[in-house]
Amino acid sequence: MPPGLTAHWALWGKEPRTNSGYKVLAAYPPDRSADYNASILHWSPGTPARGDQLPWITIGPGRTPDGTDTLGIYVLDSTEDVDRTNRPIHRIHHFAVPTDRIGELSLGWCDMARAALEAVPFVPASGTAPVHLPVGDSGGGLLAHVGSAISDRVTAGSHWLAAAAACLLDGPVVVTGARDYKPLDLLQVLDCVAAMLPFGVRATLSAATGSSSGSQVPMRLYWGVADESPGVTGLVWDGGLPDLDRLSPGARSYFDLLIEAWHTHGGETVVAHLARSRAPLDLDAAHVHVDALHILSGLNPGLALAQEVRHGRTVDDQLIDDALRHDVFDAQSVAVLSAAKLAGRSTDLSAMARHLPQAEVSQAFWEQLVDDLLDGQLDNARGRFESLREATPDTREGRDPLDRALACVVDEVRRRASADAQDPVVDRLLPTITAFSPGTMAFTQSQLLGIPGLAGRLVQAVCAHQHDPAPQVLAWLRWLCDESVPDVPGSPELTPLYDLLATGNMTADLSKKWTETHPGPATRLLAAAAACGLADLLLRGGFFEGLVACACRSTPTDPADATPQSQLHRALDRPPYQLRAETAARWDVLCSLTDRLPEGFFALTRTPELAGSAGVTTRLAGYASTLQAELGSPLVREHAARVVKGLLDEILSVDPETGEGPDETGRELTLRLLEGPGSPIHLVVVDAVARLTRSPLWNETEQDTRWLDRIARHRPELAPALSLRTVHRTARAVGNTADDRRALAARLLEAHRAGADPDELCAPLRSWAARGPAGERILDILTAYRNAWTSQDGPHRADQETGRLELALRRGPDPTLWQAYIRHAVDCLKKRRADNARQIQDLAHEQKQMDHEIDRLRGLDAGVSHLRP
Repeated sequence: MPPGLTAHWALWGKEPRTNSGYKVLAAYPPDRSADYNASILHWSPGTPARGDQLPWITIGPGRTPDGTDTLGIYVLDSTEDVDRTNRPIHRIHHFAVPTDRIGELSLGWCDMARAALEAVPFVPASGTAPVHLPVGDSGGGLLAHVGSAISDRVTAGSHWLAAAAACLLDGPVVVTGARDYKPLDLLQVLDCVAAMLPFGVRATLSAATGSSSGSQVPMRLYWGVADESPGVTGLVWDGGLPDLDRLSPGARSYFDLLIEAWHTHGGETVVAHLARSRAPLDLDAAHVHVDALHILSGLNPGLALAQEVRHGRTVDDQLIDDALRHDVFDAQSVAVLSAAKLAGRSTDLSAMARHLPQAEVSQAFWEQLVDDLLDGQLDNARGRFESLREATPDTREGRDPLDRALACVVDEVRRRASADAQDPVVDRLLPTITAFSPGTMAFTQSQLLGIPGLAGRLVQAVCAHQHDPAPQVLAWLRWLCDESVPDVPGSPELTPLYDLLATGNMTADLSKKWTETHPGPATRLLAAAAACGLADLLLRGGFFEGLVACACRSTPTDPADATPQSQLHRALDRPPYQLRAETAARWDVLCSLTDRLPEGFFALTRTPELAGSAGVTTRLAGYASTLQAELGSPLVREHAARVVKGLLDEILSVDPETGEGPDETGRELTLRLLEGPGSPIHLVVVDAVARLTRSPLWNETEQDTRWLDRIARHRPELAPALSLRTVHRTARAVGNTADDRRALAARLLEAHRAGADPDELCAPLRSWAARGPAGERILDILTAYRNAWTSQDGPHRADQETGRLELALRRGPDPTLWQAYIRHAVDCLKKRRADNARQIQDLAHEQKQMDHEIDRLRGLDAGVSHLRP
């Protein structure tokens, strides 16, 4: 016997020439006649009309009393018999097969229906034995019988089958047309529709090749008449597609993914994949759309994920990574998922690396990189670029896709950014990553070398971003120039810089003329060398002289360029390190000429002492001697006063928070400058010291006082300033007792006699007055000042000098202080005037009493005279 299925069965009909109704006439097992009768009535497609092509074949699920799931085949056909009223009698042969067995053999409906039709003549007249259904003898199961009807490429018929399957997920489907088709041909159409869904839906899916008009058809998929029953979708065979927008979101997703998978893998592969999913799947379950989509996506997870993205649904980032790493993948879905990956927050693009040669992926990557850079999202841009770099081989070929993308970024940002803005690639991205290996990234290299000045900007940016940039700068130069001495258009400074970094020596002849002729490259070379700790090798000879000339030149060689002075100003931005004392002095000459802080001096004096190193005194001596030598050189001599002033303005400054003045090295350098030659320099030093002494914030120490005494011995003309410093010192020390005011007034008088003018005297007075009621304190000190002058030069001089000091306070920078003084003085005078008025009234009253007493006494005397004999 050929392989097949053992089926239980039932024959349903009526006895000829009788009035009896339809019933089960015979069955196996016989005791299940009632069950079979109920199933046949439930799955009945109705009564055929005259002319309907028979048999009608119906497929419907069922269950045995012991709970075994079955699939029933119902063959409705006509007979030659009639009943008592001469109405034709139809018979239904029903065969029930275990669902699990059907799944094992991957049988389609056509397989089972054909076997059922062959078995109909052999159904026994009585229920004495099961029926053998001869299936599987041709091999291939479902694929063997539906494959011929399903093309491997996507056609209009493919879209129709996919749409019908999607509609089935939402509800019943009735198919119309094909009136001349034979029953098995009709069933094969339905079989092909079911083949578009996971095989497990056949456990609950029902189908019929025919149905009567107007009957309540229970089947999920059937041929019939589109009567617009609620919830039933009508489809015309060989007609157009239904309105896909009426599908539920889940069904629409399934349709789109099915077509996408068909395009990618072919129909046979798709059907075979769905046929392997044999676990029962209930079409009426709420989650059937999700389950079906999940099963279909198992063919290629990336396709399903791409569909989710196309529909605007949020997709987990890790799922995108997993899909991008899948071996079998179509280019369109790769592009969709890559775009979704780039639109997310993750900076790990390693899963995209293998797809970067694809033009759509590469473009999406570099466009996102451009947006990140122009939007200031440097961390995102760097993280994404570096993740792709780490995921690609460090060879010319391995880095080629990344190289081409970066070259596009360089070109695009220069096109979109304004001309005077930073280049986000050269100025921000590349300086924060490790240099490329020589021989790789050739397209990017050619762009940096082909645009004049761009390679030089990269080196300057590396110096600005790195703490110790020398190794990285050398690595970038080696990559740019393929490990040879660079000759880069627009950046001539890179040749001597490479020489410095590679050999540790300066072999190039950087003359004064070259430096003056190339102020931009010269200053960029200085900035890079200083950042790399190599300024010592540059700041000497003609190169230094050329820089001095640049510092004093405010007219550019090219009107489009910045002035040499401003270029040098920018070059001195970053404080140098590893400078010798002599080099630090030359650095500060340039700083003073460009109005910058003397970082060389501060770097020199603040460098921690190392074991065996020269002490700060020795370094200071070298600094001072080099400074004085440069100040006396022909090129600097005319600017010497400016240099010294710029230097001392910082060295002799006072910290406004702490009141701390110059440290030991600053005081020592000031003395050395006074002891050295140069009258103009001495005047500048004297002026700087005088300004220091006038600072009310200076918290002078004993060392400061001794230092000022030493300076006074060198420069007698500082006597007024030093006496004024005594006033400041006293103002900080005393309070507001009568003795305190007398001591402060005496110092004010002495300072004035020594040459300090009233305006200079006001500074310590204001700081002293601000420590209490300002108006009261000013009145008190002016009174004490007047008394001091009165005791020495009389009241007239006292009034003059007090008036001058009072007017100087009036001219001061703080009007509230003066107003407080005026209010307090006026209040005091008003009070005294009121006191005087009361005293006058009291005296007048007392005088009247005295007059009255005189009159009384005189009256008594007159009375005595009258009584005298």
